[in-house]
Amino acid sequence: MTEPTPRVTLDWQVPPRDFFFAPGVDDGLWTVGPLPQMWDKRPKGRIAAASVSEFARFERPIESHIETHFRRRSFRSGLVFQTVPVVLEGLRTEGHYLAVHDRYLMTGAAGTRLRNRYHWYNEGLRDADAETAEYFARLQAKDPVPPVWDGPTEGLDFVIDARNAFNFYHFSTETLGQLCLVDHDGFTGQVYIHCDRHDVKDFIRDWVDQMFPRLLGRVHFRSGRHRYDRCLSTLNARHLWYQSGPTVMDGIDAEAPDTHFWKGRDPDRMSLAVLAMNSCDGLLLRLRKTALHLIEGGEWDHLPRRFWVGRKSNRVRPMWGEDDLTDALENRGFKVIYFEDYSPLEQVALMARAEVMMSYHGAGFANMMFAGPDTHCIEIGTLQTCLYRWQDFMPHTIVSGCRYTSLFADFNVTDPAEGPEIRSRPLNAVRLGPVGQARVLDYVDAILGDVRIDDAGWLARVASCLGRTDDRVALERLLDGHPRAAMADPDLMILRANLYLADDDEAPARLLLERAWEATGDRPFLLERLILLCDRAGADAPWAALHRDLYPKRANLLNRKLRRQRRRRG
Repeated sequence: MTEPTPRVTLDWQVPPRDFFFAPGVDDGLWTVGPLPQMWDKRPKGRIAAASVSEFARFERPIESHIETHFRRRSFRSGLVFQTVPVVLEGLRTEGHYLAVHDRYLMTGAAGTRLRNRYHWYNEGLRDADAETAEYFARLQAKDPVPPVWDGPTEGLDFVIDARNAFNFYHFSTETLGQLCLVDHDGFTGQVYIHCDRHDVKDFIRDWVDQMFPRLLGRVHFRSGRHRYDRCLSTLNARHLWYQSGPTVMDGIDAEAPDTHFWKGRDPDRMSLAVLAMNSCDGLLLRLRKTALHLIEGGEWDHLPRRFWVGRKSNRVRPMWGEDDLTDALENRGFKVIYFEDYSPLEQVALMARAEVMMSYHGAGFANMMFAGPDTHCIEIGTLQTCLYRWQDFMPHTIVSGCRYTSLFADFNVTDPAEGPEIRSRPLNAVRLGPVGQARVLDYVDAILGDVRIDDAGWLARVASCLGRTDDRVALERLLDGHPRAAMADPDLMILRANLYLADDDEAPARLLLERAWEATGDRPFLLERLILLCDRAGADAPWAALHRDLYPKRANLLNRKLRRQRRRRG
């Protein structure tokens, strides 16, 4: 084993064949046992979003991005990608990257960073994306299957990566769950977590120790370059989808949207991002199960069930209007808390028991993986977080099944109407003005009880968010409290129809959808829903001819929807 060195730099200019490790083709990786089914379906995340910006300049692109996500990027189901233990030989660590015989493993989030940086560092020099796509297509044609290890594994150390050991989001989402694979009596080795920098915060060690007491004293953090002749590690299926064929993985296309954002097995980086926001790592499900088991039987009644999460971090980005908002929330039974004041197990219990958790965008939302399925998690963000960070926490709601709503406000800058230049980083602070605060409180009140909303447009957005988060009780209460609007607004008619359909009451649902179509006459998806409803009932579809006349270019899409529905009915 070599001595560590300072932060490392990779040689990004080598061709894909010599840069990316190919499981089942390149030597040095074996699975510990035959591969299981490497992905599975799970209920999709209950995710909603709306603009609470006071400025049309920001409201329009926010609402456009939200609509594009739900129409173009959202899968039909959530996906769970499995992570399996592997034996590696000839492993070299380069910061938080793992290389087997000098080729880098693409696994989980580290694999995504490899793909992105391989593109960025070659931009203007060569078409690295095209070369990668061509190489991965050759791998898929080979349909490789990683070999199975037939030797002993006792005493082998477990070597994994971490982007860093000071950011709670990255460590909890990407690294902590990997320890589930060695959390058993049969593992007798040491655990080495390799980071880009050797900056390990105490709270990271606390999470490791409290989640995995069996591993106490055996988990070590390292940085720089190291070598391991033979060790245990992990292989995640997200990138294996692009490096393997149907023998290892198949069928994901059936869950994907029929849009240009999804390119199947073509390793397009936009498509990879869409896959990431619609999926989670199976190890996060195991981590959640482990954490909830650890808090069973504990005394947690002192913990609040409605709370706003404040910040003590030295990286804090103060939210303008936070004090006014928290004063109003305290009148609704909320308490201001700081995750830093609670132990890891207390944080798990807070989320598992929460009715409503709120904060502005930050790493603490990673705790959503421990939330109860009825918990509402409400995030206040900006156009910047909408465009670049909204997807960060989508996997966590697939894990827990909680209700996750993002309300995008304005920027805490000198001229909020103008705002800053919108880039992916650094993150700008949030400004929640009086109009935005009123809208946030409307949404909270709609969740907790009765609310009167006079703005028809905002009423429709609140109802849409309740529908997307599947809070049927709150949605029905809201519609019942606004009967005139509910029978005048086509969007509210559709939401009421959805409530009927959830109760398998198709007749009134169809009447409402017909009325919504008559009120709009320009929504092809609505016409297609009516045709699908008729097909499901085995009735004639009088709308089919109208669809052919109005939307001939959507005929193939409608036929795919019909075939998919009939397959699911068996």
